[in-house]
Amino acid sequence: MLVLLGAPPLDGARRAASIATPYERGVWLSGDHHIHTKYSSDGRYEILEQVQAAAKNGLGFCVITDHGGPAHQKVVTRDAYRELVEARRACPEIIVFQGLEWNIPAAEHGSIIVPPTTDEAQLIAEFESRFDEKSRRAPPLGESDAVAGVSFLQSLPSKPLFFANHPARRGLDSPHELRAWRDAGPDVMRGFEGAPGHSASTLTGERRGHYSDQPGKGSFAGYPPESYRTFGGYDYYTAEVGGLWDSLLSEGRPFYITCNSDSHRYLGDLVVVDRSTYKTEGHVTPTGQQLAHKTGEMRYDFDYPPGLFTSTKVFADSRDPLAVLAAMRAGNMYTCLGGLIESLQCYVHDGACAVPMGGYLRLQSTGATVELVVQIELSQKRNLGGIVPELHHFDLIVGDILPAASNRDSLRNPTARTLRRVLPKDCERRGKQLLFRHRFPRVSHSFYLRLRGTNTSVDVPQLDPPDVDPWGDLWFYGNPIFVIVKG
Repeated sequence: MLVLLGAPPLDGARRAASIATPYERGVWLSGDHHIHTKYSSDGRYEILEQVQAAAKNGLGFCVITDHGGPAHQKVVTRDAYRELVEARRACPEIIVFQGLEWNIPAAEHGSIIVPPTTDEAQLIAEFESRFDEKSRRAPPLGESDAVAGVSFLQSLPSKPLFFANHPARRGLDSPHELRAWRDAGPDVMRGFEGAPGHSASTLTGERRGHYSDQPGKGSFAGYPPESYRTFGGYDYYTAEVGGLWDSLLSEGRPFYITCNSDSHRYLGDLVVVDRSTYKTEGHVTPTGQQLAHKTGEMRYDFDYPPGLFTSTKVFADSRDPLAVLAAMRAGNMYTCLGGLIESLQCYVHDGACAVPMGGYLRLQSTGATVELVVQIELSQKRNLGGIVPELHHFDLIVGDILPAASNRDSLRNPTARTLRRVLPKDCERRGKQLLFRHRFPRVSHSFYLRLRGTNTSVDVPQLDPPDVDPWGDLWFYGNPIFVIVKG
């Protein structure tokens, strides 16, 4: 495919300007779909505390996703849900979703996000009792039970969302399982965490994101050793061009990424928690005592509060909860670390129709010209790292849409490549905004494109060393846009 770089607007500025862009009507909301409270065995905070922290840090929505299991089932329809409803009333400025961190049978964890209904807590309790790996020990649940769980969610009239959490951390989410979940729940299973939480872990002596495991029982044998580490704070599945994410996208089906805090304990919080109360009462209990540490001893505070470092930016029709879920389901969102950029608007058009991130531009025949339009608002605020982040460059990544892989464990899309490294000087500058256009003339076959950017000068994300400063290695990733040629 011939590509013209730095081309003028498609068919002249007047015609391009007449196209209704996908971002003219709606609202950007930052969110976090992976947050723990005292109702997790490894959590500590009240639901209201986490919601207040999320609101304070500028989030427009958050999801309470305590770990599933018998103890959580005892409280989710009683105390926990009552407190969630109270948090909604106390913090009307933020949308609060009922959720669950699903212990996926024979796999890792996943965020379940439930539409607000009168029976949202009952739905979570039923789902846990039937499909959570910790709900049954003998015989243990297996891969087919995970597929059945996703099918159950797909069958609901008000469909939840499901994103796989920290997918590469232990190597348990095999490619064929990801594909099976997507097949079982095409409206429910929409992707995975592109960047895991626990972003402050390197400041406490642990690997970034708690990605410190090695292949073990149940790990997929085809994953390379480096996949058990993060790259620029992102999961290996996301960071590797031509890897698993691109393999999934090459099938032309939606598969989107998010990021979140996975917040358990805030950095610097040394209050002791009595975890013995979890099994008996369904929650842990702060004691008021302070942890005493010896010199060189690993600290236990390893998370940032929701919204402080990671953010999934979602473009929704309105601030309505169902509108937010619809936007996430459609993939109109991007991920950002450390306030690297203020906003990203990315769409493609053919002179008549424009589609945003997550969308499909369907061409009726070959030979059409497609234009990519990227608008980035640069950061203007000092982050907690003490700097105003500066975008060094962003990458335009493209890949062909291919026939579905016969090998359900396929890890590669050999056509995926970085087409262009774009520097700020390559863009039209309008104050703190960058405008970039890119033309794909005479399109002959279906493809997808996606963006990523960083404040560093590296060509590709680097494996995170144990002592990396998370504020010094920042990235954003946009979700894909598909261009489909009929026939």
